[in-house]
Amino acid sequence: MKKTYLLEETLSMNFLIIAGIVTGLILVVFVIDKRQTKEPVRRKFPVLIWGRKTLVALGPLLRQYLFMSDLEETPYNRIVRNWIYKTANGQRNTIGFGSQYDLSITGSVVFLPATFTNKATQLGEEFGSTYRRIIGGRDDVMPIAMPHIVYISGMSYGALSERAVKSLNLGAKKAGIFHNTGEGGVANAHLQGAGLIFQIGTAKYGIRDENGKLDNALLKEVAKKEQIKMFEVKLAQGAKPGKGGMLLKEKITEEIAAIRKVPMGKDALSPPRHAEFDDVDGLFDFIEHVRKTTGKPAGIKMVIGNPAEIESIAKKLSENPDRGPDFITIDGGEGGSGAAPLVLASHAGLPLRQALAITNTTLQRYGVREYVTLFASGKIATPADVAIALALGADAVGIARGFLLSLGCIQSLDCHTGKCPTGITTPSKSAQKAIDVEAASNRVATYAKALIAETHMIAASCGYKDPTELSPNDVMVQVEPGRFDFLGNISAIKDYQKKRDEQAAS
Repeated sequence: MKKTYLLEETLSMNFLIIAGIVTGLILVVFVIDKRQTKEPVRRKFPVLIWGRKTLVALGPLLRQYLFMSDLEETPYNRIVRNWIYKTANGQRNTIGFGSQYDLSITGSVVFLPATFTNKATQLGEEFGSTYRRIIGGRDDVMPIAMPHIVYISGMSYGALSERAVKSLNLGAKKAGIFHNTGEGGVANAHLQGAGLIFQIGTAKYGIRDENGKLDNALLKEVAKKEQIKMFEVKLAQGAKPGKGGMLLKEKITEEIAAIRKVPMGKDALSPPRHAEFDDVDGLFDFIEHVRKTTGKPAGIKMVIGNPAEIESIAKKLSENPDRGPDFITIDGGEGGSGAAPLVLASHAGLPLRQALAITNTTLQRYGVREYVTLFASGKIATPADVAIALALGADAVGIARGFLLSLGCIQSLDCHTGKCPTGITTPSKSAQKAIDVEAASNRVATYAKALIAETHMIAASCGYKDPTELSPNDVMVQVEPGRFDFLGNISAIKDYQKKRDEQAAS
């Protein structure tokens, strides 16, 4: 009996020791997870995150048994997300054992490397050193130099959290790239040092009077901020072309209400279109008004619906090149970071590649391409995406969701609910603590620099010194099993060009 008692006492003591060690280890892991700054979701869910990490690590070993693929997730598959995570954290982003992409499926894209490259493309050339794009010059407005081929696309303060916007702007400053404010106005979080593109939405947030109309005095006041380099009149965005936006009252704090010039306790609604104009003449008048009032370049952001609309803009430019937009941002109809109805995000507006090619071709045909800087925006996240947009005529590309992933987004698809687990799209101050601004800004900058460097690497592979030299003849797309065609010949573009040529001939 005594031996049994001693055994039970020993086992009990051993259990307490083991429990104490396990508890101590959990506490240590908890403290480490809370103090680290690289992963917002790890700060938000300390200890528990290691269950997710274990499953992710085991994924490659289990997929052949569980029939899962790294290419199946949308809108960004795991290969793209992992590349962004590793790149943003400064880790090695190379792969082994060959590409996981299936180049035999329709839509696959390949670049055509040059066997004999120019001396200018040899290793040692400083990436990005040759790129310069001058924007503006009309109405005696001082032109602005676009510093790099990428910038952070429009995402509004309020839709994004304070720490997220601070991190993006500080990261943009470190990388030397521009940052689009989105339509929600300028917050202190935007003023971390990066050049800003101020977006004017249909609700005129930040520059509106009590009736929601453009307030010229406020517009002038905003334009005095040296950090703001140019103004973008948003006609439509890819997430919801033809429909206005809404910021739920639950996400409107006193600060956001003051910045947007909207009342507390009500949803902030933006109409589908601008009240100030309803045709191309009116649009050009409005652009000219913004440019003269601010003293800075002004352009537009649009989604291509009927190609005749971009044709009417090009025609009007050809009649009077001294008027019209200094830049045009083409947003693809694939949907974006904004909350949107499924039917519009999925089925409204031309996809970016077709829209960009049509716009570039139309501007060239009317002889006005030199007067307009062309930006591309829409599901661009990797160097290949950037290079394809440049090959189709873009002078620079705006990226939104790619930069959210560099902040630590895990694609939980909760952006519109206010319950973002990483603190990026939530008004919750406690949830935002998951983001360490300094560390997150470093990831943003590292990702941006890698995009620039690797896009130049693609250009160098094709024999060019600068990626803006890429053309549709440097890219091929698999149009059907076993048959590739040049990027410029993909059907939507080719059919449009053929139709316009026939009309011109008749």
